[in-house]
Amino acid sequence: MKRIALWVALAGVVIVAGGWLATLSPDVDVWLYRQMAQRVLHAPPVLANPGELSVLLCGTGSPLPDRSRAGPCALIAAGGDYYLVDAGLDSARNLMLWQIPLDRIRGVFLTHMHSDHIAELGEIRLQTWVAGRNAPLKVYGPPGIETVVAGFNEAYALDSGYRTAHHGAAFLPPGAAALAAVPLPLGNADARVMMLAGGLKVTAIRVNHGPVKPAYGYRFDYNGRSVVISGDTSPDENLARAARGADVLVHEALSPELVAILGHALQAAGRVRTAKIMHDIPGYHTSPVDAARIANEAHVRFLVYTHLLPVLPDAIAERAFLRGVSGVRPAGVTLGQDGLLVRLPPHSAEIEQSVVE
Repeated sequence: MKRIALWVALAGVVIVAGGWLATLSPDVDVWLYRQMAQRVLHAPPVLANPGELSVLLCGTGSPLPDRSRAGPCALIAAGGDYYLVDAGLDSARNLMLWQIPLDRIRGVFLTHMHSDHIAELGEIRLQTWVAGRNAPLKVYGPPGIETVVAGFNEAYALDSGYRTAHHGAAFLPPGAAALAAVPLPLGNADARVMMLAGGLKVTAIRVNHGPVKPAYGYRFDYNGRSVVISGDTSPDENLARAARGADVLVHEALSPELVAILGHALQAAGRVRTAKIMHDIPGYHTSPVDAARIANEAHVRFLVYTHLLPVLPDAIAERAFLRGVSGVRPAGVTLGQDGLLVRLPPHSAEIEQSVVE
């Protein structure tokens, strides 16, 4: 919004102070664009200082179309190394609009294979490569990840070839374009450490999103701080155990009351197929109140709601969505928004919030 305001303000100065010039010089529009271009570009935001853990919400929406929220996606920054959790629709566009250095993304962790969580994987493949990635991008996830990754690689193979031919192999090395599947089998375990890299520990957590099996959440531990991403799940005691003592829990949330209201409205409008979907989905998601209970049980210090269902167009809808939460968890909870950045300085109790724009 700040960048848009800058464009409008600069255009207003030209129109008010020198509008006559626009009628005299055909080059004034080019001059104006040059001034705006120089001001819109800026240094990338600092997501984490050395030794710091943070989580940036690059998408807090759901499969329902939402003008203000991209599909589910979170970026974990462990110092200068970035990892994505899921890649929902428009999440890559958000990262690019915020001028996040995509060459720092070391891997993607998928919670499960529902379309709204993988929709932008092809664009992440492309944009991290264009940003300078010089090796295949690892995509971690439950067994079945091999099929998803192979499909994206095949779908984008022609595109990659065209771009290398256009820009040259030195700039876009063909051997670096692909995604590389890394399946994370849990076997009979409820949770298991799956990666240790540069002091970052990543634990996969089995959650209940049946009939999607397996479905995972993830816990990230770094320099004494921790973030847990629930993935899609119904209320799950296993997640509560695995999240115990975490600084931040980013948990999906669906309001059964609001979804039911939407379902009735759809039914009355004759949109019976979509109404059926609204009837079916509450059973494998978690209400805001139940997510608050899970956070309390896990003794999590800060709860952030994401993957919000249904769409919340204004503050009135947001208050209705959160009804009952304060009675369970009076503090240490917030409604996530795209661009919310939560930073956790190392070996500290601080939780710092800001919004990336």
